[in-house]
Amino acid sequence: MSLPFVLDVAIGLIFTYLILSLLAAELQELLATVLQWRAKHLKDSIEVLLSGGTGTPEEERVRDLVSRLYNDSLLKNVNQEAKGGIATAFRRISSFLFRGNRKGAFGRELSTGPSYIASETFATTMIEQLGITSLIDKLTEVRFEKFVNRIVGQYSADTVGEAQLPSDDAFRDDWERGGIRVVAAKSNITNLDQDHNFKLLVEEYDEILRSYKSKQANLTTSIERLGEAFNIYIATSCDPNSTDQAQQTYARRLRSLKSSIFGENNDRAILSGGLKPSLSEIAELVNQNSNTYKEAVSAYERLANTARPIDAQINSTIEGQIQDYIAGLEPEEAKRLKKHINEEHIKPYDALPFDQQQIFLSTALKDLSEEERQLYEDYQSYKKIRSGLSRLPDSVKESLSILARRAQTRVQQVDNELHQFSDEIALWFDRSMSRASGVYKRNAKGVAILMGLVLAAGTNADTFHIFNRLSSDDSLRQLITDQAAKLDLRATNSPRLSEELKNLRNQTDSALRDIAFPISWSPVNLGRQLGCQPNELQSDPSQATQPNSPNQTDDTQARQAWANLYKSCVNGGQATIDTPVPLQVMDIAAHRPLGLLRMMSGWAFSGIAIAMGAPFWFDLLGKFVNVRNSGGKPKPKTEENAP
Repeated sequence: MSLPFVLDVAIGLIFTYLILSLLAAELQELLATVLQWRAKHLKDSIEVLLSGGTGTPEEERVRDLVSRLYNDSLLKNVNQEAKGGIATAFRRISSFLFRGNRKGAFGRELSTGPSYIASETFATTMIEQLGITSLIDKLTEVRFEKFVNRIVGQYSADTVGEAQLPSDDAFRDDWERGGIRVVAAKSNITNLDQDHNFKLLVEEYDEILRSYKSKQANLTTSIERLGEAFNIYIATSCDPNSTDQAQQTYARRLRSLKSSIFGENNDRAILSGGLKPSLSEIAELVNQNSNTYKEAVSAYERLANTARPIDAQINSTIEGQIQDYIAGLEPEEAKRLKKHINEEHIKPYDALPFDQQQIFLSTALKDLSEEERQLYEDYQSYKKIRSGLSRLPDSVKESLSILARRAQTRVQQVDNELHQFSDEIALWFDRSMSRASGVYKRNAKGVAILMGLVLAAGTNADTFHIFNRLSSDDSLRQLITDQAAKLDLRATNSPRLSEELKNLRNQTDSALRDIAFPISWSPVNLGRQLGCQPNELQSDPSQATQPNSPNQTDDTQARQAWANLYKSCVNGGQATIDTPVPLQVMDIAAHRPLGLLRMMSGWAFSGIAIAMGAPFWFDLLGKFVNVRNSGGKPKPKTEENAP
């Protein structure tokens, strides 16, 4: 047996496996798209990540959290659905056939989900959904107000912004006297509440605090303004040329106080005031029993009494608008909307389209003042945060706490602590998704093997039969080898990407036009596989000598061929063209158990080969063709002359 003969047979087998692998890849991709395997596996992996494993007692709460994450606007933007009548009709058909494609599979009102989520997007969505950013802002606001009170003491402001200073005798034990009052008392400076310069300082601090609360200035700018106002107060209140010992002592102590609070370049203010929460405190924000959480929500609770009447007024206005909206709908559409509200157990407002919700909300808010609108928005944030955290699984709280401690060891600057915490969540997600990707690949490989076996049996791709045909039929072997050599088998075109696989399919389609592969459910193939060639003499001699006689249709000829095979394979068997072909095949297989076993073994071999994938067989085909041709395919002259 010569080497070229062996190579030609090997090339023929590899080319056959390549063709079947491409078909299997197409079928598997179609199933993955229709059944949303990737999107569902991603969602299941996120649930496992957040619950800390499978079979945990908090699975329901985890599913609720994942549903809220998928309904977040960031993840909704990642989930791009095809538009158009055909795509919409296809989704409706798939949702009717497959329960997992119906609304609610990926969150409220969502029937599809993304197949991939960037780790940064997941981390940002997680932090926003839990309200951590809002809680950090409120915690910083509360601490910034306390920081101001540490300097100038407790005060109140009237509607025009003038500070109302209590006298020294009016302070209660639970009031903050302020560092300046303490210094003044130590320096024997009395009647500070009558000091015009101090009152101006308090009014300036109150204005800075208001600007920060209304988000007109950030924390860094606000601290700089506090320090500048303090310097102005020191300069105007203490004459450097004064010989008054008390004034000199007061000035020196004020400068020392200012330095201890702000530092040289205001760098000490954030640390001394604890204005930026640490990572451990950030992790505690998701625990409603922690002191950090209670400190953050104290600002919300102070405004709750004022905000509740506004909230009730807005809700009443929106309810009236919804009733008018439903009354204006067509009876059938209104009935469908009410049915949806009752079946899903949701509020009428939540059942409306997003655009309609925004219209109703804008109409209800238009008569509010800027301050009332801010109160309403803050109160809505508080209710959302409180509701979300009350349903947060303990496993997520524990995981976030671990991530915060891990990030604490890596953070270098105070300003990027939240950013570092977000990076830790993203890294946590990335590592989990890497493991999930491995699980998906293993599952996909199992599906590929199953699909390969089904495809091999469905096409009757028997490796042993294909080998016998290639080794015994010189013309078939040569034809397949020549067609395989025509493919562009350079390594740079290895089918690693979907676009390259598409190009390969186009090449193989053109190569298959002149090849009749020995894979099909035909009487000739089945007879050779089972070792019982049909005896053409048993049929009508006149028909045998004229197989294309006009007296016979193609269907009649095919039925006659199957009847001939049955007579050859079953001793004493009788079959006519009217006998159903499947019954004939089953009877033949029952009378040829060894041949059937050999054929099934060939299917199994082919199925496993198909599951190895088109890229594997493509690369292998290129190596065999190069060996056979004693070298690679020569480059075109245009490529050789290229710079």
